[in-house]
Amino acid sequence: MRRQAYPAYQQLYFGAFLAAIAGGLDAYTYLEHGGVFAGLQTGNLILMGVSLSKGHFAKFGYYLIAIIAFGLGTVFIRHVQHYFKRNYLKRAYFVLIYEFALMVLVAMISSNAPDVITVMLLAITAAAQLQEFRKLQDGPFTSLMMTGNIRTAAENLYTGYIRHDVVAKQKAADTGIVVGSFMVGAFVSGIFVPWLQDSAILVPAILILGAIVYLSQHSKVTADQEVTKQEERPTRASRHPQVSEDEEDVSEPETRSRRRRRK
Repeated sequence: MRRQAYPAYQQLYFGAFLAAIAGGLDAYTYLEHGGVFAGLQTGNLILMGVSLSKGHFAKFGYYLIAIIAFGLGTVFIRHVQHYFKRNYLKRAYFVLIYEFALMVLVAMISSNAPDVITVMLLAITAAAQLQEFRKLQDGPFTSLMMTGNIRTAAENLYTGYIRHDVVAKQKAADTGIVVGSFMVGAFVSGIFVPWLQDSAILVPAILILGAIVYLSQHSKVTADQEVTKQEERPTRASRHPQVSEDEEDVSEPETRSRRRRRK
């Protein structure tokens, strides 16, 4: 099956980078900063409810701050999207560099700053990624939450292997890569957190650098492919030469005059 060409920021392996970054980010904050999630706000809502039921009001406030920071991060990137309008590639670069800068800032200050500051900064980081990168291969996509992706994979596995749909098989494989990447990101953070502690946030930061390199390389390839297609596509004018309107206006009177001469 021939794959359709997508912009670099919608391609499968770019989405896999994003999923690995998100998995690493949530694993880092959960393990190193008080059992809170930077991106998975559904998890924070559950933990808020449990904390409230046990009368742990300080914990309740901690999760609430993460949720509010996530909302503020979303609003900021929404404003950026209006500023950049339709320049999707520049916007993608901006968001990735913005995420990278926030992660490096966390690596620099988190050993001395309260956990709540670190969590706020990383919730803002996660919000930026979720708000900006919402399409994969022209379909809906989220790199932060895998519930929908697991459902999609299961549905496409059924359609592909029970109903013998080739496209569904490919979609199941693609979704599996995204889900697997999320888990790998969490796994790698889990390995490095005991060793690097606060500085383990540099692991997803390095993955962001990988995503930037991928975006740079594959944006050029996509642009070159587009130019090649346009050059190879024969124009209608070359197939069927047409006379311009001015030429038609001139030729008509000439034809009439010739007819008059013949008469």
